[in-house]
Formats: sequence, C-alpha cells, structure tokens
Amino acid sequence: MATNRQARAALSAIFASTGVFIGTWSARIPAIKSAFHLSPARLGLLLACTTIGSIVGTPSAGFLSARIGSRLLLKISAPLTSLSYAFIALAPSVSLLVLALIVMGACNSLVQVSMNAQAVALETRYRRTILSTMHGAFSIGMMVGALVAAAVVHFGVPYRIHLLVMSCLLLALAFAIGFFLIETERTPRAQRQRARLSLPLAIIIVVAFFELFCEGTATSWSSVYMKDSIGASAAIAALTFGAYSLTMTVGRLLGDKLVLRMGVGGLVRLGGSIAVCGLALALVVHSTLAALLGFALFGLGLSCQSPTLFRAAGQLPLPEGQGLAAVMFTAWPAFLLVSPIVGGLASVTSLRLALTVTLGAAAALIALSGGLGRLAPAPLASLSEYEPP
Repeated sequence: MATNRQARAALSAIFASTGVFIGTWSARIPAIKSAFHLSPARLGLLLACTTIGSIVGTPSAGFLSARIGSRLLLKISAPLTSLSYAFIALAPSVSLLVLALIVMGACNSLVQVSMNAQAVALETRYRRTILSTMHGAFSIGMMVGALVAAAVVHFGVPYRIHLLVMSCLLLALAFAIGFFLIETERTPRAQRQRARLSLPLAIIIVVAFFELFCEGTATSWSSVYMKDSIGASAAIAALTFGAYSLTMTVGRLLGDKLVLRMGVGGLVRLGGSIAVCGLALALVVHSTLAALLGFALFGLGLSCQSPTLFRAAGQLPLPEGQGLAAVMFTAWPAFLLVSPIVGGLASVTSLRLALTVTLGAAAALIALSGGLGRLAPAPLASLSEYEPP
C-alpha cells in the first residue's frame, strides 16, 4: 500500500503530466489550424469538440469514481488519455480529427475527476491544504509543455511527430504512477445517489463556469491572438501560453497558504481583479510585450480559482467524485461556449474585440466572490493552524 508521501509524489506527477498534455496541445493549435486551413469560426467549432467529449465523459467519471474508486479509475483513464494524442497526430482529415478530439476530451474528463478526488482524499489524510500545490504541478506541466512546444516549433518539427512522441512518454508515465495511488472508500450501492443541486453546490458551479470560460480563452486563443492579432512569430505565439502557465504556477504554489489567510471568497475576489487587469492590458496595448505581460497577469489571477472551487466541491457531503463531477459537468460547457463564441465574433469583428467577452466573465468572478465566501465549505487547515503559537 502506498504511503502518503508516495501518493503525494505520484499525484503530483499525474497532475504535472496532465498539464504537459494540455500545454502541448494548446501550443500546437496554430499548427493544426494551418495544416487543415481552418478559419477562426471553424477552428472555434473544432476546439469545442474536446469540451463535448468532456461533457459526455464527466457524468460517467462521477459514477465510476463512486463505484470503483478514484484509484482504479485513474489507473485506467490516464493511459487512455495519453493514447488519444496519437489518435490526434494520425488523424488525416477534419472529420477524424473531430472524433479524436471528442475521445481526448472524454478520457481527460475521467482523469480530471479521479485525480482531483484522489487529491481531496489525500488532503483529508494530511489534514492540511495541498490541492493548490497539486494544481501548481499541473501548471508546471503546462508551462513545460508549452515551452518545449515553442522550441519544437522553432526547429520546424511537424506537430504530428511531436504529438506521437509525447503520447509515448505520457503513456509510460501513466502506467508507472498507477502503483502509488491511495485506496479510497467506495460508496455502498444503497448510498449512491446523484449530486443534488444545493445552494453551496450551485454557487460553486456558477463561479466555476465563468472561471473555466476564462481558462478556456487562454488555452484556446492566447497563442492564436499573439500570432494573428499581434503579428508575432509562431515561436513567440507558443511562448505566450508558456508565460500564462508560468504565473499560474507561481500563484498555485502559494494558494494553499493564501486560501487559509484570505478565505475562499477573498481569494477568488483578488484573483478575478488581477485577471481583469491582465487581459485588459493584453487587449488595449497593441504590442508583443504587453500581450505577454497581460496573459501572464491573467494566469496569475486565475491560478488559485480551480483548486479552491474543486476543493470546495470535493468537501461537500456527497459520494466520492460526485461533487467534482457535478461541477465539471455543468461548468465544462464554458469551454464549449468560449471557442464558438470567440471564434464567431472574431469572424465578424476581430479577435481583439471578441476577447472582451472574457473580460465580462472575469468580472463575474469578482461579483460572485461574496456569495462564494459565505456558502462554500472552508478548506481543511493544517493541524498547526490550530496550535497555539
């Protein structure tokens, strides 16, 4: 049986590898756009396929997590997600690429629910907040994936070869990690139920919707914006997502301490304010440096939002994975909407104007932070927090 330290290392590795997966994919979107000669509107619809897959897979993730446990679900879904990269790389047509992206989204949703459920269970063992640090590992992975992709683009490596190599590496890591996950209590059949929409769950879902809309903007459009609207090179465009990932990493590594000091609502309010300022800078000032700095601030502002919301959902009195699955299932449509909304608006106006929609989503985080602070479960604190000085 894995020790807590081994489980934490294994979970950090799976969070990091998932980040590498996302960062690599996001940085190669411009190459896929060029390879298939996609307009902004068609690209937006194509990118929405991953979210369609996620929406299809997330309810199954909640059900399976409660039935077979998050450990077994993660051991199965992580290798499948790695293999989906090979499917994308080998897709010869847009129709098969659509199918590959749907498969990737479905497999990734299983990983997202199960790895976060494992992390929440490990927090309970530790009796202190560690989920934000786990998401920090995810961000480190995104940064590494984006930076490696920038170098690969610079040397002219085709995206198909790049994705095939990454698929093999991530597959090997996924198999190795499975030996060091923790067992969790499976919910008896008589106690299994669907997550009911309570007021705390509802506010978490709404905030998560706007937050994922913002993250979807950075994931799908930051590199495209830098290349098409600012006129930067393909390598610099890929680096944009790397800057976003870097600052998100820094914020998440500090998030476990910040949420204890500021509370759930205060942390979401501060992050939303930083995100609004960052994206506004990237859109208002037409320069490469301003866009890089703007998306870096955008990443810093969004850094602690997902860990805070996922922790709160995972702590609700529901079977394992059910709260997380409910939040992801109802908030993932934000990823589905951001691609066609931004892509459609960009086709009739410009990508710069289209991205102002995301400013409104970031502002909504600030507006909803008060209600979130009152209703969301408080994070588990370290035992030392309760000890007298």
